[in-house]
Amino acid sequence: MTGDLAGRRRPVPGARRRRWPWVRWTWPLVVAVLVGTTVGVAVAALIHVPQVGALASFTPNLVTQLFAVDGSVFASFARERRMMLKEGEIPPLIEQALLASEDINFFRHGGIDAMGIARAALDDLRAGRMKEGASTISMQLARTLFLTRERKWRRKIEESLVAVELEKTFSKQQIITLYLNLVNLGHGNYGIEAASRYYFGKPAKADTLPEAATLIGIIPAPSRFSPYREPELVLRQRNRVLRLMLENRFITAEAFQKAVAQPLLVTSQQPEESFAPYFGEEIRKYLEATYGANMLYEGGLQVQTCLDPRIQRAAEQAIRTGLLHVDHRRGWGGPIAQLDEAGIEQQSLPAAFVEGKPVAGRWYQGVVLSADRASASVRIGKREFTLDGTGMAWTGHLHPHDLLRRGMVAWFRFEVPEARPARGGKKAAKAAAGASAPAMQLLLEQQPRMEAAGLVIESRTGAIRAMVGGWDFARNRFNRITQARRQVGSAFKPFVYGAALEQGWTPADTLLDAPTSFIGADGKLSYHPENYYHKNYGIVTLRRALEQSINVPAVKLLDLVGGGKVVSFAHRCGIRTPLPTWPSIALGSADLVPLELAASYAAIANEGTHIEPYMIERISSADGQVLEQHFPTAYTSTDPAVAYVLTHMMEGVVDRGTAYAINDLPLDLAGKTGTTDDFTDAWFVGFTPRYTILTWIGYDVKRSLGQGMSGAVAALPMWRGIVEEGLKGGWIQKGEAFSPPPGVVFRQVDYYTGLLAGEGSPKVVKEAFVAGTEPAREYSARWSTITTLPWYQQRPFYIPKQGEKMPQKGGPPLPGGPPPAVPLNPPPGGEGN
Repeated sequence: MTGDLAGRRRPVPGARRRRWPWVRWTWPLVVAVLVGTTVGVAVAALIHVPQVGALASFTPNLVTQLFAVDGSVFASFARERRMMLKEGEIPPLIEQALLASEDINFFRHGGIDAMGIARAALDDLRAGRMKEGASTISMQLARTLFLTRERKWRRKIEESLVAVELEKTFSKQQIITLYLNLVNLGHGNYGIEAASRYYFGKPAKADTLPEAATLIGIIPAPSRFSPYREPELVLRQRNRVLRLMLENRFITAEAFQKAVAQPLLVTSQQPEESFAPYFGEEIRKYLEATYGANMLYEGGLQVQTCLDPRIQRAAEQAIRTGLLHVDHRRGWGGPIAQLDEAGIEQQSLPAAFVEGKPVAGRWYQGVVLSADRASASVRIGKREFTLDGTGMAWTGHLHPHDLLRRGMVAWFRFEVPEARPARGGKKAAKAAAGASAPAMQLLLEQQPRMEAAGLVIESRTGAIRAMVGGWDFARNRFNRITQARRQVGSAFKPFVYGAALEQGWTPADTLLDAPTSFIGADGKLSYHPENYYHKNYGIVTLRRALEQSINVPAVKLLDLVGGGKVVSFAHRCGIRTPLPTWPSIALGSADLVPLELAASYAAIANEGTHIEPYMIERISSADGQVLEQHFPTAYTSTDPAVAYVLTHMMEGVVDRGTAYAINDLPLDLAGKTGTTDDFTDAWFVGFTPRYTILTWIGYDVKRSLGQGMSGAVAALPMWRGIVEEGLKGGWIQKGEAFSPPPGVVFRQVDYYTGLLAGEGSPKVVKEAFVAGTEPAREYSARWSTITTLPWYQQRPFYIPKQGEKMPQKGGPPLPGGPPPAVPLNPPPGGEGN
């Protein structure tokens, strides 16, 4: 029995292999379960697979771009910065770098790289988590278009299924093009074209091998791989891509060595200085109101505008220069802030230097470190600069320690000193030319407390070529050209004289400039207009009254012509604001929008035809379909002959009147200054034969600009600056002249009396008349004495127009009694003068 037991316990060969016999029939079951689970998940996922075929009409979020007349893009609006490339436009270097880095088997698989997935799965099992992605380019595109970035097996299966569908529907080149147009490359850039322009300042087709590798190296983690924040990390990524390109025989060993030896070079990203921001904002508001926010920021609208960069730059420069000049006259307003010692040591104000150097004309905030009699030391960014007395001369202080203290924070500007002519002949001039550029001078600045605005309209088309809505769009987005309502002062007077010309008056007709009362808004004889210099001139022609901006004759003329007719003329020219008919309207008491004022002057310049101002020529969709095309809106405001005679009168404002300071410019100019009570607003609105230009300066909340800050002093220099730049740039031509239309005749007349020029006329001008209204009487020598008398002594020689209001008292009697009254010109309608 014992033997039997012993026999039973004797080991049997092969028994160890049969120790777990159930494994043989269990493992197929386990495999079947796993496969079934996988298939089940795949089937479940398949339910959610999107319609890949819809990608044929897919359009990614695109950038809306505003184009200037020269084809340049001056503004763009988007939630993502992207520029699309077409199939076949992908640069070979970038494609090779992408394949080497992300999917070397791209052209050999059908959307899923089995070997890559197996390798990744093994790594994931070892790590106990989703570590290795192994996503092909098609799978990454599927995730970008349809799925999330969560690291789960379910998402990976969905990604694979979508990738297969993509491969069935689209060619390999279509997939790689779409991928490189959509991929996130950091700093708000999507697609290689936008990224290349952002990082390297050039299109992708111009990228070098290291640059192409840099772009592809950013793809795995664009928020982390920033060339600006983590340059060393990005450099390692670049070199990793280059090494993979070498291993996969896209590049030679020699090319690899040269590429990895190069430093990481990306363009310095300065704070964006927007160009024509007020112009762009007006268009942005229109696009959003018309097409909606989604279309504006995602639809890739292509907007051809009227903006001319040459004219815009001239306007911006002139407005800023003129505004600073006026502000400097008010003196130094103090520092931005005052830092204590701890603040001085800790404060490091950002400075947008280019290649470590300040940019001429750009403003920087700086901290004063020290100041003595000769100079001050100023820290801007991390560098120190010297400010001498000449850099702050406008403040009235030549010694920095008189004004600046340690710890003051202020604005500073760099300027390149003007080169002085070299002495010593050609040899000295040659030596000077070969010398290094002079060091830039540091200037103390302050942001002006007042504002200014400028506008340029092409009179014959209505196209707005330039718009400056204020000092700084970042400081205040309020557009003073389109949104402000300001009193325009004497800039309204041309509408009074234009209405009079329509009623048969001429530039040679006369009025008596004398103290006069008018019925005001209260219905009483309470309005007593005064002239700028608080004196009266007696008998004056309409021309002289407009040229010298004499107030009383303008109010008289409105009273005689009728306020309704003046308002009608203004509205026909383009004023949209409802206007009262009070006498004060003749002197610009109504609040007008600068844009409507400029448009009304443009109608006069355009021979009496009003063209509605516009900013947009054409709006197209991203695929080129025209959505909107501008067609001019025009109508006749007044007879061309009337418009020309008024223009000729306004030329006199430049030739002899309040705008005489621009008389030396070498072309025909016409316009009118405007100044409001207490010098709160200063204007000049004028035109060349091609352009109507408006300049304005004032405070947003009305207050005086300062004594004597009239339109001629404060606004006219800015207007002149625009025209001077136009002459230099060629968009305004020297010698341009106004051409008279049919129905206009010219006569030589005496300036002071309006009579036909005769022997002894002290001042003769060439006067324009609507045919049939020219004077018939000739000047005689006795008028040379009459016109030099005080107004009250001229009165006996003047016969009032019918309905003309006259002073009740005429002043001291003329010694020897008055000579007989003789009319200077027959009045309109045949009454005596």
